Amino acid sequence: MRTGYLILGFILGAIASLSFAPLSLWILPFVTLFFLYEVLIRNSAINRLWITYFFGLGLLIVSQSWTGVYVGNAPFLALAFMQAFFFTPLALVGRKNKLSNALIFGCALVFSEFLMRTIPFTGFGWSRLSFTQIDSPLAAIYPIIGVAGVAFFIAIFSSLRSIKALIAASLVIVFFNLLPTGLSNLGDMKVALVQGGVPQLGLEFNATPLAVYRNHLQQSKISIKRESVDLIVWPENAVDIDVFSNPSIKSEISDLSLELQSPILIGGISRFSGDLQNISVLFNPKVTEIYAKRYLTPFGEYIPLRSVFQNLSPYVSEVKDFSSGSERTVFTINSHTFQTLICYEIINDAFRDEMSENFLVLQTNNATFGDTAQLDQQLNIARVRAAEIGREIAYVSTTGVTSVIGTNGELRKIIPKFEAGTLTESINMHEGQTVVQKLQFYPELVAIFLLLLLLVKRVRS
Repeated sequence: MRTGYLILGFILGAIASLSFAPLSLWILPFVTLFFLYEVLIRNSAINRLWITYFFGLGLLIVSQSWTGVYVGNAPFLALAFMQAFFFTPLALVGRKNKLSNALIFGCALVFSEFLMRTIPFTGFGWSRLSFTQIDSPLAAIYPIIGVAGVAFFIAIFSSLRSIKALIAASLVIVFFNLLPTGLSNLGDMKVALVQGGVPQLGLEFNATPLAVYRNHLQQSKISIKRESVDLIVWPENAVDIDVFSNPSIKSEISDLSLELQSPILIGGISRFSGDLQNISVLFNPKVTEIYAKRYLTPFGEYIPLRSVFQNLSPYVSEVKDFSSGSERTVFTINSHTFQTLICYEIINDAFRDEMSENFLVLQTNNATFGDTAQLDQQLNIARVRAAEIGREIAYVSTTGVTSVIGTNGELRKIIPKFEAGTLTESINMHEGQTVVQKLQFYPELVAIFLLLLLLVKRVRS
């Protein structure tokens, strides 16, 4: 095995990582996978495994470097070295440049991303290349066959060497652009998204939860007029003082809702169920609905294999295990409905498929990661989800970038990072479901099944 091939694989992966936010150079996956494919079809099977592993390592070390900013390099590098194995299915391509080889390459990338989002500990599908194309011509695929379809076509366009085949694939993309959404517009609703800020960034962002709460309370009071909006939204962790065991805080929020004549959706933590949970609570003006986060962040909201990982990082002991909720909650305002997801839940494909309400709220707290690429990458994933579900998203963060995201992923209005402010905007209501929501995981399953068929055929031929 020539070391030069491993270095080349790593460099190609590192270049591909620049397609993620904040740079968002969406063309780079096509360029890097083009050269990766050329290298792979010229090497033996064992060499291909090593090359694809180093490609994944280069991509992950650069794109996920923010994960080690506050918890140290050991956990960050352990994650990168483990997840790099998920890129080795790309090595399944053969040494003959046939159409079937390109199909194997496309299906293999879908399978790689399936592994990333599912294992271990429910997976960490943050750095899927299929999340990089919201500003590219492939964006039309999102509402039809979702991120799995985008992954497939990234690899297909990178591996096809026939002009006729490339034209045929391009016509498929054109066809997707012409398909109707199948959604109905039901008017709009005016919302106010409050980005109150935190006293300090980093792991200690909420060392003074009362100050964070006061920031959002005061920002709401000075920026929102009585009866001016239909809904006020505060971000995740805006009220990390349990409102169900602190009557004065609960009363203040209820009084503010009554004073402004507007419901207020807050994000906080509570033991109202007996266990510690990350929750969203709607005041109108009393508490009307509660949502408990269902998809918890491994190593952030719970520690799997705690006895093992506490030897890798001193920060493990500072993480308290949360309990997950079990049901989604439908919130209703003026006959319109919405669902809220909390932070990390946005990467769960299953939550994409269940969404049927008029719009989506995403409450997040990015203060833990300071001024890193995490903020931009999460916002970009939300843009992809907006395109997949055909819904506008009210994206509200403690530190930014609080935004209103349109149905094609465009950022209609924002509050810049680390600036306290209130974003007031009309959100368009939609009804129905997109094609990918109806198909759910079938595009992904079809690609994996096709991969198996192609491999079996190659073995028998």
